[in-house]
Amino acid sequence: MLGKLSRVIIASSAATALFASATFAQVGKTPTSQNLGGPTLKIITPQEGQTIYGDKLPTLLTVENFSLVDYQTYKNRLSGQGHIHLWLDDSAPTKESAVKIFSEDFTYSDVLYGNHTLVAELVANDHNSLNPKVTTTVNFKTEPVGTPAPIATSGFDKNTALVIFVVVAIVILAAWWYTKEEDEEGQKEEAKPKTKKKTAKKRPSKRKKST
Repeated sequence: MLGKLSRVIIASSAATALFASATFAQVGKTPTSQNLGGPTLKIITPQEGQTIYGDKLPTLLTVENFSLVDYQTYKNRLSGQGHIHLWLDDSAPTKESAVKIFSEDFTYSDVLYGNHTLVAELVANDHNSLNPKVTTTVNFKTEPVGTPAPIATSGFDKNTALVIFVVVAIVILAAWWYTKEEDEEGQKEEAKPKTKKKTAKKRPSKRKKST
């Protein structure tokens, strides 16, 4: 018993030592450029495949590890800062045709209904691309307000069909059980012996004739 307990303690100690050494190794690592991360740009709205109702298109972006500044005030290229270029349905985007913003939101007006492509890029103060380029793209569509949602043609999904099947099975089983009990009750009633009441017949008394 003591030998088994000793082996367990030794194994636990070894596992603890390995975990501690791995933890210290992680803590002692020197941060690399990958850990620090470079500039990132994401389009929050619209989302990929989303339907926007109306002719106004609100766009919302998020920027990390990069400072957005007014390009009219800060004109000289400086590492880590710049602004955003936006292109909506532009097949040949250039810095001249871009919508230039230095905030994380912008609203397009009078957008035609249909399918659209929005491209966003982080650029330096001089409107040139970063190295490496930081771009992102989403595809979406716009429709008039009040457009009815398309009717699903796929029917019930598997989960709904399973629930309906179980409910119907329970109802059928309950009905069968109820009918079975009624039949058994009826059979029991028929099986009971019928007792007839015997009525005592009075026999006429024989009187002795007087001689």
